[in-house]
Amino acid sequence: MRNEFAEMDRQQPVELIPDFPYEDRHEFVETLAYKLWEKRGRPSGSPDVDWVAAERAVYSSLVASGLITPSATDMQHLEEKLYR
Repeated sequence: MRNEFAEMDRQQPVELIPDFPYEDRHEFVETLAYKLWEKRGRPSGSPDVDWVAAERAVYSSLVASGLITPSATDMQHLEEKLYR
């Protein structure tokens, strides 16, 4: 599974554009994970790969926009940073 995460990290960045202005972060991660899954050819049995990749992409976007201040422990507590 680690190799799948590394492969996702090396791919082109996903453009993060909400479907509507006030889209909930959880819904946005869900939508993005679905798009990533489709992009990978809709394989069965690996939803966590796309979900984690989507969370990382949303987190990176929020950090870049200044909405989240990064810290050294963010990857261990990513859900707390994204969904609060």
